[in-house]
Amino acid sequence: GEFHPLMTLYLTDNTPPEEIERAKASGHIYAVKLYPAGATTNSDAGVTSYEKILPALAKMAELGILLLVHGESTDQSIDVFEREQSFYASTMPWILQQCPNLKVVCEHVTSAAGVEFVKAQGPNVAATITAH
Repeated sequence: GEFHPLMTLYLTDNTPPEEIERAKASGHIYAVKLYPAGATTNSDAGVTSYEKILPALAKMAELGILLLVHGESTDQSIDVFEREQSFYASTMPWILQQCPNLKVVCEHVTSAAGVEFVKAQGPNVAATITAH
């Protein structure tokens, strides 16, 4: 078979909707990755304000581009072992309220709360699971 790479973009606070349009038009970009700034390795340039990314998310919903989410709160007052649960209890529901047609993959879900969140959503939300 022929190798067909499925490329992604790295979402930042400053990703404009026009970049999403160019990505779709390229025929090579299939998804955009959301890393909360500081949540994981190499995420320093990630998202710091979910309000700022709404125009890009709306364009992704319109064009059918997937949002691949590293679901983790960066609130230092939340125990490190509860940060995924916090993200799926507050941040992700808010994002989906703002962009209900957005297609989302919650990547490497590790908690029962993360799994339950995905199960409670409609057909536009899926997940990958990391077993520990």
